[in-house]
Amino acid sequence: MTTKDIKNIHFSKMEKNIKKSLDFTMVDEGEYENLELDKCDFKNTSFNILEFKDCHIKNCNLNGLKVSKLSLINVKFENCDLANIETKELYAKKVDFEKCRMTGLISNEAILAEMSYRNCQLKFSQFRFSKLKYVLFDNCSLNESDFYSAQMAKIFFINCDLTKSEMSKTKHSETDLRTSIITGMNIGLENLKGITIDHSQIADLVWLLGVNII
Repeated sequence: MTTKDIKNIHFSKMEKNIKKSLDFTMVDEGEYENLELDKCDFKNTSFNILEFKDCHIKNCNLNGLKVSKLSLINVKFENCDLANIETKELYAKKVDFEKCRMTGLISNEAILAEMSYRNCQLKFSQFRFSKLKYVLFDNCSLNESDFYSAQMAKIFFINCDLTKSEMSKTKHSETDLRTSIITGMNIGLENLKGITIDHSQIADLVWLLGVNII
């Protein structure tokens, strides 16, 4: 599969008859399906359980949202403020994020499958101890992001900034970093197995060998 093929993948599929909610209220233990939400404001709200399926969420403010258990299945987020969201248990499959602000996102111990992040701000985001499978990060800022001890399979970082990101204790199977900035990435020599880099990135990782290039 080429980089062009990967960039064109969209995992969520919206139905043509999706319902547009004009007066939406989110409640604890809410289960929401086949909805289009536009310009909703749930900044700094807290919930124990939320479930979304077959939903298109756009132009919404969810900054500071806290959810103990969050389920997302076939959901598209577009132009949303998701900064500082915190989840303790996140399950997400077939989810696309486009042009979203996600700075400081905390989704540790999450299960993420068949997902894409496009043109998103993910600086300081946390994915510690998470399991990621078939996930695309395209043109995203991931400066100082934290993937400590994450399990990563078929992960594509396309034109991303991973400066000073945390990758120690990670396990990889087909993780592609070739087109991304990895300056200052913290990773162990034993964690490089399964990662693909470009020859020009060797200098960013040579410190792992304890040698200097002059």
